[in-house]
Amino acid sequence: MGDILSADSVQTVNSSVLHFQAPQSIGDGIASILRDRIAGGVYAPGSWIRESALAEEFPVSNGPIREALQTLVNEELLVREPRRGVRVVDLSDEEIVEIFQMRLALLELAAELTARRVTRSQLDVARILLREMDVVLAKHDIDAQMPIGGQLSHWICTSSGNVRLAQNWSRLTYQTRMYIHASLRKSKHLENVGRLWHALVDAIEGGDVSGARMAVRGLVRRTLEDLGLEADL
Repeated sequence: MGDILSADSVQTVNSSVLHFQAPQSIGDGIASILRDRIAGGVYAPGSWIRESALAEEFPVSNGPIREALQTLVNEELLVREPRRGVRVVDLSDEEIVEIFQMRLALLELAAELTARRVTRSQLDVARILLREMDVVLAKHDIDAQMPIGGQLSHWICTSSGNVRLAQNWSRLTYQTRMYIHASLRKSKHLENVGRLWHALVDAIEGGDVSGARMAVRGLVRRTLEDLGLEADL
């Protein structure tokens, strides 16, 4: 078993970076930090991530750093170029639209399945998350809103009862986080984000399959519009 990462064994950019919890390996911990930086725009699309710079920042051997970078390459967040290193993936507008079309298809299906089978205890979880989202959106705190939106999406997928759907959603989420964060920064009507999420959970609670699918479509359409992209949804 690899080394275990303690809370103070890695330097972080700011307090918003995730804290490590055993038994997370050092490589996994560094990958989590880099993943959050990519999602938050600290590393812009197309920018190079130098192994030497990471070695100076993190007091660990090269092995965990290379492990972390390879993890993100496997997740298609980074691209490895021979003799040059790794850089953050830089998708074309068409590729971004394609990813969000896939996101729409998965989340629509998850919302439909959840609307047909959701329990009261599951709904209680969603309502707590919505209240938290209302608070941070009122403060225009995008960094705090991002994980809540992610938890709500994950809630819908796991509540659907379809394990494979939830697994595929988690993988797709890695690639979309940076663009969702960018869309929220550009949005002039953050309050609409909260309204759409409330409409989605309300529809699920009422067993309104059509309404749930429509709310999901509204969320994806809003993201693409804030990014300045047009798509046939």
